[in-house]
Amino acid sequence: MSEMARAIADPKKLCIGEGVIIKGEIAVPETLVVGGQLEGDASVGNLVVTKTGTIKGNTIVAQNAEIAGKVYENLDVKGLLILRSGGRVDGRISYGMLQIEQGATIVGGLSSIEKRPEQKLTYSGQDQKPLKSGTSLGNSRARGSKVVDLSTLGSELIRPTK
Repeated sequence: MSEMARAIADPKKLCIGEGVIIKGEIAVPETLVVGGQLEGDASVGNLVVTKTGTIKGNTIVAQNAEIAGKVYENLDVKGLLILRSGGRVDGRISYGMLQIEQGATIVGGLSSIEKRPEQKLTYSGQDQKPLKSGTSLGNSRARGSKVVDLSTLGSELIRPTK
């Protein structure tokens, strides 16, 4: 049974079939399957945009999303976002986890909504003192930064390819 057929059988799911256009803001507690076109903001539990589907509006997904069609504007997925080959997102994307197939297109910014661990200190290799996060590396001097002369790193680290 196709995803669209399963969506029709469940009263907490909404299926927008191919050729159907819906304009306006919607909220779906379970799964929204878009095979046609949605023009408006959406708040959903799960989202499936098929190859023929298009969303033009800000979309918030409480769980997971699978995009094989097109999504324009912001896409906020709390769980797993899967961008299938041929899928396209034009806008800002935030995600919990991300999987991108070869052939998918993103035009806009990406950001993870997971908390990132504190940045670890890095070592310069010369004096073995930790460098603070944001320290300038290179041959330029910035106020309050530690300067590391990269030319002192061994030539064995940089080998030209033939």
